[in-house]
Order: sequence, then structure tokens, then C-alpha cells
Amino acid sequence: MEFAVLGRGDEERLEQLIAIYRVSIARAEQKPEWMVRAMLGDSSRRLLVAIDNDRVIAFAICYFAPDDSFWLLEYLAVDSNERSGGVGGKTYAAARALAAEVAPGAPCLLEVDAPPTDAPDSDEARRRLSFYRRFGCRRVDGLIYALPFGLPGEVPPMWLLVDGLKGQDAVSPGVVATWLRGIYAGVYAQSPKHSMIGAMMQPLEGKEAVRLTAL
Repeated sequence: MEFAVLGRGDEERLEQLIAIYRVSIARAEQKPEWMVRAMLGDSSRRLLVAIDNDRVIAFAICYFAPDDSFWLLEYLAVDSNERSGGVGGKTYAAARALAAEVAPGAPCLLEVDAPPTDAPDSDEARRRLSFYRRFGCRRVDGLIYALPFGLPGEVPPMWLLVDGLKGQDAVSPGVVATWLRGIYAGVYAQSPKHSMIGAMMQPLEGKEAVRLTAL
């Protein structure tokens, strides 16, 4: 297995990526396919693919903030026939290595579904959190994250995770607000003054620091 960053002329591998995207990403969290195709020429994104026998078997889409204040693991998915074999972990590790070259020292942010309180360990959200726990990811405590699209109740409550910032137990509310504005504007083409940002920040108002808690 090897990794490559797609560029112009890699349309065939892009189509293989999209085929995995269609079936592996929750419908409510998918962008229109034309937007995914447009990412190939977007300088703020890197489309990283895992290739085995000349076939794309996994991918990671990484968004890099223009000021290098963070990068977002926008999507990560593995072909259904290749799961449970360590491909996902290797792909995430490759994405981290890529980010270390593109934006050295920038923390990684991740949007993940919040697990139901009474969910068993086999619950998909809990398994995903267990995956990221292995890499040292932590949760932005007190923040109920929300995507800026989907019908009410269609997109589940989410957490924002942070990978990086070693030695820091907390960040300021201002840093969290900067992350949210950067994601909404850069990833979702929404206003950095979107009302949902204010709603997400409301529980953090008045705090001197926002803890980064272990999963």
C-alpha cells in the first residue's frame, strides 16, 4: 500500500475516491459530488489516497486554514472490503504526516458524532472515538458542535476533537471561536458570523479557558 496526493490529471483516482465516499460517508454529512470534484483544484485542500494494486482503497480529505492556525480532517473513509485491517489508521497517520509538511505545528480538528449516553462499546460513534483516542485526540469540552446544513434532527449532535497542542490542557474561548469561524467560512462557505457559531459559543462565554479532555 502506498499514499499519494491527487492532482490535476488524477480524475480516474478521484472517481474511485468518490465511489468510496458515496457509500461510506453518512448521507446527511455528504457534500454534493460536484463539490468533491472541485476540491481537486482547491489549493486549501489535499486529497490523500491509499493505493493498493493500483486501486484506491481509502482516502482522507484535509482542509488547511489559510493562516495555518489549524487543519481539518474533513473526511476519512476506507473501502468496505478493506476495513478492520489497519488501513484507516495508516491513512490517518499519513494525513498527519502530510499536515506536518504543509502546516507544521498546526493542530488537527475533527468533527465526530457524539455517542448516545447509553450506547454500547459496539456503537459506531463510540468505535470512531476509540479510533481517534489511539492517536491522542481530545475533545473541546462543553462544545456541542453543529454542521451548518441538514434538516433539524437530521444531523446528530457532534463533538469537535483536537489532535495536537501537546502540553496544553486548555485553549481560550477566543481560539475556539476562531476555529469555528475558520471551518464555517473555509470548509462550508458560510458567513464567519453565522448564528450557529454564536449558539455553539454561548455555553463557553465567561470561561477563562476551555479544557481539552481525553476521550
